[in-house]
Amino acid sequence: MVGPPVGANAATSERHIVKLDLLPGGTTSRATGVNDRGFVVGYADTADNKSHAIRWSPHGHATDLGTLPGGTRSYAYGINRRGDIVGYSDAADGHERAVRWASDGTITDLGGLPGHPNGYAYGINDEGTVVGQVSIQSRIYHAVKWAPDGTATDLGIDAPRGSTNAVAVNDHGAVAGYSFQVGPGHYIDAATWPAGATTVTLLPLLPDGGARSNAAGINDKGLIVGEAQSKPGNPGRSPLHAVVWSPGASAPTDLGIIPGADDHSTAYDINAADTVAGSSATSTPGARQAVLWKRGKDGWSIVPLPQLPDGNYSEATAISDRGAVVGSASVGTDPSIAVRWE
Repeated sequence: MVGPPVGANAATSERHIVKLDLLPGGTTSRATGVNDRGFVVGYADTADNKSHAIRWSPHGHATDLGTLPGGTRSYAYGINRRGDIVGYSDAADGHERAVRWASDGTITDLGGLPGHPNGYAYGINDEGTVVGQVSIQSRIYHAVKWAPDGTATDLGIDAPRGSTNAVAVNDHGAVAGYSFQVGPGHYIDAATWPAGATTVTLLPLLPDGGARSNAAGINDKGLIVGEAQSKPGNPGRSPLHAVVWSPGASAPTDLGIIPGADDHSTAYDINAADTVAGSSATSTPGARQAVLWKRGKDGWSIVPLPQLPDGNYSEATAISDRGAVVGSASVGTDPSIAVRWE
């Protein structure tokens, strides 16, 4: 069954927004993951304008995680309870490799599939299973799952649109991601791989919506969040709404937008309490505001999170099971910086 719609009114957040440290000489940063111990990961630019993966302490202090030997840039996207971090780094040959940083900062190249070493890692669970994608050939990518011992499994053999990407994995081994076709047509389908499965399953679309959808996060109950085209039409021009897919449901639940806002929202993550982190358009053209969607007995309610002073753009990209929320925010035309809502 389709879940109840989001409530008509927005709730009020009691959180406040805190900036996380930049790297010396840097001006931009983005937080992409947070664990239950309060450690945050993401990436930031260096003084010489290179992006480096970052780990922020619970107090917001930044540690540069560096790159593979000979590399110049890296990005971190996921962190588990133990403090293991995943993302990608370029190598001495200039190509990107999926990597894992141990809690002590040691970096390891996860490798790819046979004959295909280049890839990206986006999610990790508490057991140490990692998911991401590997480049197979020009314009073709396969979703991959790396076991804790480093063994890689190809999840993209039967990709409906030619390519797949796995972006999140829960502690039962179920994976969320999408199937896509590289090119200008915006062809992308939200997808999942049940625990132990190597064949992709496409997720249903919104009733009366369009053909585009994308999955970004999954919790241990198997609820998946992302976005879906809310109206029929050109996938590249039609509005997208944050949605949640419940196991076995015939359609996702539309989480909606801030009341009175422009017609766009997206969801990035969901925690054990079924609280969803994402962003919504506002009544100001081009603006975005970080939001949470909370599930109650009467359905889902939307909770806008504070912007930076005089700011009009923010996104909540990750939420821990303990409720820590991180993302990015900006003021006017200033670059976005990593933030935490406390």
